[in-house]
Amino acid sequence: MRNILIVFLSVILFSLILFSGLLNSYSKEARLPFYFYPNGKIAVSSGSHTDLVGMRIDLIEYEIVRKLGKDYGLSGHSFHFFAKEGSMVKSLSLDMRSSFEVLKDFLPDIFLSLLYFLVAIWFFFYTRDLYIFLLFGSLSSLFLFNFFLLAFHDFLFPFFFFLYFTGFLILDVSFRLRGKEIPSRWFAPQVIFSLVAGFVGLSQKENPDLFQFLSVNGIYFNVFSSGICILQLVFHTFRNKGNFQEVSKKLSIVLAFFLITIVPFLMAELGATKSFFMIRPYLIVALILFPVLIIFGTYTYSLVPVQIAFSSSLTSIYSILILTFGYLFGLEFFVRWNPGFLGKHQREWNLFYVVVSAYFLGSLNNKLYKWIDYWSFRNNPKLHTALEELSVMIGAPISMRATINNLIRRLVDALEVKKLQILIPADKFSGTDLRNINFIRIPYGSEIWTYFENHTEVTITSHLAYGLGIRESVFKFLNQMEVQLAYPLFNFEKGKEVIAVFLVGEKINRKNFTLGELRFLKECTRLASLLIRNYSLLVDEVEKKRIVRDLNMAAVLDKTLHLPELETIKSVELGYFTLPAVGISGDYLDILKLSPKKQLLFLGDVSGHGLGSGYLVSAVRGIIRRQLGNSSSLPDIFRAINLFLIERYRGSEFMTSIAGIYNASDGAFSFVNAGHTPPICIRKNGKIELRNETQRVLGVLPTDYRILTIHLNPGDKLVLFTDGVTETFDDNEEIFGEENLLRILSLNHDKDAQSLADLIKKTLEEFRNYKEPSDDISFVCLEVSE
Repeated sequence: MRNILIVFLSVILFSLILFSGLLNSYSKEARLPFYFYPNGKIAVSSGSHTDLVGMRIDLIEYEIVRKLGKDYGLSGHSFHFFAKEGSMVKSLSLDMRSSFEVLKDFLPDIFLSLLYFLVAIWFFFYTRDLYIFLLFGSLSSLFLFNFFLLAFHDFLFPFFFFLYFTGFLILDVSFRLRGKEIPSRWFAPQVIFSLVAGFVGLSQKENPDLFQFLSVNGIYFNVFSSGICILQLVFHTFRNKGNFQEVSKKLSIVLAFFLITIVPFLMAELGATKSFFMIRPYLIVALILFPVLIIFGTYTYSLVPVQIAFSSSLTSIYSILILTFGYLFGLEFFVRWNPGFLGKHQREWNLFYVVVSAYFLGSLNNKLYKWIDYWSFRNNPKLHTALEELSVMIGAPISMRATINNLIRRLVDALEVKKLQILIPADKFSGTDLRNINFIRIPYGSEIWTYFENHTEVTITSHLAYGLGIRESVFKFLNQMEVQLAYPLFNFEKGKEVIAVFLVGEKINRKNFTLGELRFLKECTRLASLLIRNYSLLVDEVEKKRIVRDLNMAAVLDKTLHLPELETIKSVELGYFTLPAVGISGDYLDILKLSPKKQLLFLGDVSGHGLGSGYLVSAVRGIIRRQLGNSSSLPDIFRAINLFLIERYRGSEFMTSIAGIYNASDGAFSFVNAGHTPPICIRKNGKIELRNETQRVLGVLPTDYRILTIHLNPGDKLVLFTDGVTETFDDNEEIFGEENLLRILSLNHDKDAQSLADLIKKTLEEFRNYKEPSDDISFVCLEVSE
């Protein structure tokens, strides 16, 4: 019953489209007994004039006769026709033909368009394969608008759009039929190129030479795309030989593309003009066979629903649709308001629209991205609440084993999936009992892990269905486990190294994942990456049942504590120390040599301390290094960190920070202070100067941070520290305080930078009676050499 209803509704929809086109295009004018393109090429003939198919009519002569017939009732005349073999003259009359008679002449074309429309709907509802659906939909549209073009010389824009878009889709489908992911970034340029071809064809519709150029190149492009598709499929099939059934299905797809493109192209190029009338009957038969061969070649996989996965290209697609409808609305407005104006200024209108679109495209994309993100993810209370709970859970874990289990359980509930597992190579946690955790071990050098290790994008199981070789193996592995999506988890400190894979099962309701759920999954993989990476660092300690406070191995890899390869410029000396309250510090310290004359100091203090703040410090460090790699200024870096904290934690986590660049050329220390303890300048004579100017803490509200400056002379020192220095307590709960710090710095201003840092460290240890600190402590001193 459902199948009959889909067919019935599809036929009604197609009939409405056809009827609307006829109402828009049909006019009561006398016609010749054949149909030709705007360049004069005769493609369809009725009655006894099939000898004219493939020839060209003299368009100037035709227009003169048509006008005479309209003005003076002249119906008969001799027309000149041209072909490669020569020319001929034939007397013909212009007769009135009803829309029904015109439809009758194009009945095979209408049938093919309807057939391909139904096949497209079938692929969409039963396999949800977006690209094969688009291919048949594009071919259906091409046949329909080819009819309107031949019969009424109308709809040039959609004809050229689908002519070129079909060529692109053939290339895309060649990827799908080999079990490969199609790069989503390709889709927007393909649509834009096709739109440009349609615009050019429409704006120059009175130019037969341009029509000839666009149509011939469109045909060549489709033949080229089919040739590439055929070669790739043949190479893929014989390179990864399967059983006879698999090979025969691949070859049926090869035959399908060969019959509808290569064969008719060769017939047209190599045959004489008189043989052109044979091409149309052949094409009708070949085009009827085409969907049969495609369905046969993909039938084994038709029962695998395809997950329609959206990415950043969705924003571009929406932008293209908005700009396209805006252009068409503008055309319709001019046609109704002043058709003569449009005719005279078509080129100026096109140029104006292109310039305006290019100017506003960036803003439009940003608005659309925020709108899509809000309505698909942030406005979904279920997903947003779940992500916040997961962030809190990972920020304060009871144990790694319990945290991983809770994370997986919360994900399964939020996404309503049958199961979720984590795939890891066998060398990960080799000595750990994983029976109570949803981990699956797989040999490191196996074919399956090699695929995921080299595949950094999301893997959709159904997209691998047509693959052979390694893709076939991965498809069988995932399909047997009832996995629909495979999300890689990365160790970003080693580039984009895949450390594990999220295996996400089908949804309980067997529907596709929504855009918001895919975004939620992506955010969760980032959290899980941090968790698994930390688990891999702490596995030895977990086995020995040591608590988080004693996770010394994790602290070894804490980049905020151990600065790798400290480099300084020649004109400065540096001294520093850091002490965590527990195994992982919530303070962030970075000392970098930016150039022979510039030294960067970066100090931050995340709210809280321990494992959760350590994760946040690691994320902030990544942002800073990436921004420095892009040569960003200090205010830009602070804005990037601030935006990250606001969007990710929404006020639940904040950070104070101070960062500055010392320039040896002019002795200026240019810095930004975001709610941090003030920098201390120790002049050569022992005078202490405090710079108390500060700005808003990071992670609270959007802020434009500004640069402040301190001028340092030879012999001067600059001290940066976190509040753990001044807020150290002794046994009587008395605070060390800022006064004590300033007094020690003033009395010992003649010491070098490292000696001063060591003195402060020793003083604080003695003050708290050598007990562990209650807060993370960081101290750095920069001294300008004399």
